[in-house]
Amino acid sequence: MSPSTASPPPTGRGARTREALIRAGRELFAERPVDAVAIDDIVQAAGVAKGSFYNHFADREALVGAVTAEIRAGIEKAVDAANAGVEDPARRMVRATCVYVRFAVDEPERARVLVRVSGALVSTNVRLNRGLIDDLTAGLASGRFAIATLESALVFVMGVTQAALARVSREPSLPLAISLAQQISALLLRGLGVPSAEAETIAAQAADDLVRAGPSRA
Repeated sequence: MSPSTASPPPTGRGARTREALIRAGRELFAERPVDAVAIDDIVQAAGVAKGSFYNHFADREALVGAVTAEIRAGIEKAVDAANAGVEDPARRMVRATCVYVRFAVDEPERARVLVRVSGALVSTNVRLNRGLIDDLTAGLASGRFAIATLESALVFVMGVTQAALARVSREPSLPLAISLAQQISALLLRGLGVPSAEAETIAAQAADDLVRAGPSRA
């Protein structure tokens, strides 16, 4: 749909209904597999009529997309802020990973939603993956990273990060998050071809700056 024909975002009561549906979906998707959540469950949790659901979403998958996009957009904004002025793709990548791990401490419910729908997000065609794809592309082009293909690098990084989200979101302990973020960041960098000693140094700094302190205070 082109910008000139797109429907304007809802306002007033419509906006409140849409937000209630997104909030209900987020809570339910955090606790159950998406396939186990019926539209009846969603409208009951949101406290709205079933017909109102279809005023905002074509089906359950459309709601999943809206919930996921809202969560990812917020994290990616934090990633952009954390990487402002950072040029090295290796540092940028693990700093982004650390932002995600800290997010699982601060927002475990939202993190669990991402874990449940992660399979649909691991793609070079997903717009919200653009920052990671750009960093991996730059690292491969410059020789900073040594891995066969962009696709395999994307799956590797997102797979490890999703596993860390799953672990921390179920036990949102800051000490656990700091330790895990440092270890997986070093693992990612070594897996991408960064020398071990340098990988350890970059990982330790990123975990300290962005998990221990938190992205907004780095």
